[in-house]
Amino acid sequence: MATITLNGQQVEVPDGLNLIQAAETAGVTIPHYCYHPGLPVDGNCRMCLVEIEGARGPQISCNTPVKDGMVVKTDTPAVEKMRKGVQEFLLLNHPIDCPICDQAGECRLQDYYMEYGQYQNRSMVPKVEKDKVVDLGPLVVLDQERCILCSRCVRFCESVTKTGELVISNRGDRSRIQAFPGKQLDNAYSGNVVDLCPVGALTSKDFRFKQRVWFLETAKSVCTGCSNGCAITVDFREGQPYRYKPRHNPQVNDYWMCDAGRLSYKQLNENRLYTAILGGEDTTIGKALDALVARIRNVVASHGPEAIALVGSAHSTLETQFVLRRLAQEVLKTSKVSGATLTPDWEGDDLLKKADRTPNRNGLRFLGIDHDPATLRSWLEAGQVQLLILVDNELGLEGDDTWQALLAQVPAVALLTRTRSGWAEQVACALPIANHVEQFGSFVQAKGVLQKLGKAYDPEGDSAPALDILQAIARALGTDFGYDDIEAVWTDLLKAYPESFPGIDSFYGIPEHGVALELAAVAGK
Repeated sequence: MATITLNGQQVEVPDGLNLIQAAETAGVTIPHYCYHPGLPVDGNCRMCLVEIEGARGPQISCNTPVKDGMVVKTDTPAVEKMRKGVQEFLLLNHPIDCPICDQAGECRLQDYYMEYGQYQNRSMVPKVEKDKVVDLGPLVVLDQERCILCSRCVRFCESVTKTGELVISNRGDRSRIQAFPGKQLDNAYSGNVVDLCPVGALTSKDFRFKQRVWFLETAKSVCTGCSNGCAITVDFREGQPYRYKPRHNPQVNDYWMCDAGRLSYKQLNENRLYTAILGGEDTTIGKALDALVARIRNVVASHGPEAIALVGSAHSTLETQFVLRRLAQEVLKTSKVSGATLTPDWEGDDLLKKADRTPNRNGLRFLGIDHDPATLRSWLEAGQVQLLILVDNELGLEGDDTWQALLAQVPAVALLTRTRSGWAEQVACALPIANHVEQFGSFVQAKGVLQKLGKAYDPEGDSAPALDILQAIARALGTDFGYDDIEAVWTDLLKAYPESFPGIDSFYGIPEHGVALELAAVAGK
């Protein structure tokens, strides 16, 4: 640890930090544009200049490591004057088009102008005009006039993706960001440059002109595009999601996310099922539940509890799988519990994308739920199953023809699903369930990191979290789990696995960056 004097106050900060990071730990914000903790330091914007006792002139905070005994001032008149000068320089050629700029409301140039603006324009020369609406690639549009040449996007393509599509060309006030001749910005992580851009130069084709950011609400969640489970924020308005953005998690995704995951928010409301279906006809969820419970009783009476199989999913939350297993073992008294998920793999990479496209396969492993499709196949081929209950898992759609043939041999199939598919209209009954941003819960990603999901908005229509529907089935059969909220589920989870959640005493006690679980220690429990 190093002890420094910051604006007259002595503070202790970890060794190895630069002054921007050190000041942040002490609750002091040093304004900056070009610095980003996930990128190499460039030091070109000069917005982070501060006074350091003994130094020859002002120093940039981003490239100045802390030293014990250092005396730093960030709030003197001289520092404020320097920041005003930097702002004035950046605005010399910047168009004043905030009302039509997508970055309005989350623009550092706007924010710092309010704090350090030189409000009288002293320039006597016309602004330099540069290209507008430059198509950089599939996801990103560039307005060169708004660019302040912080070089974040260039450094990202050089040091993170190592694809090098972007360059700064020309010199002086003619300098501009552009794609390298003959290239497009089309790497698998190109959308991150939009997040990195501190002004409105780089904007998303997908989000462009969709919403003003001050109308949006934000919830913390997890991307379900693959097993990496990148930490994200969901920006939404009135039950409609508009974008995913990466959320910093050093254990999982650092500051980034892939483009496929970024755009996967569009699937949240695609072809949604909001009402129950019974025998191919829309009905109330109460009638569908009554019919399913009656079917369960008939199967148990005629064939015994082992004639019922419950199939969860690597797409469902840890809490849903826990309740599913309790329903099977304690209420239905069947040992046929599976987590077989037939979602096909895609091509992963060495950065974030994993080949496994399910977000919670390790959650099944943690609970000891068999997720080998061969086990489920053996039950179906042997004709052992009279009633199959699928939870967030449409085997007939995601599998091959042989699976559809096997499912066709089952006398009755009940489906808890998010989508209104032809499969949902063919089964005995289909019950609508919430997607992952419409409920609280948690996933265990590829490295075994448990992360919690925040609820963004309520599900529409009759759809509800799958664990609520599973509880309703148990209650109708005479067992009340008493799970009124997610914390009640976690009370039982912690009892069932008392040594498996280090430092966690409740769902809301799961740390911001998650916690690594010892999967091998509990698998098969």
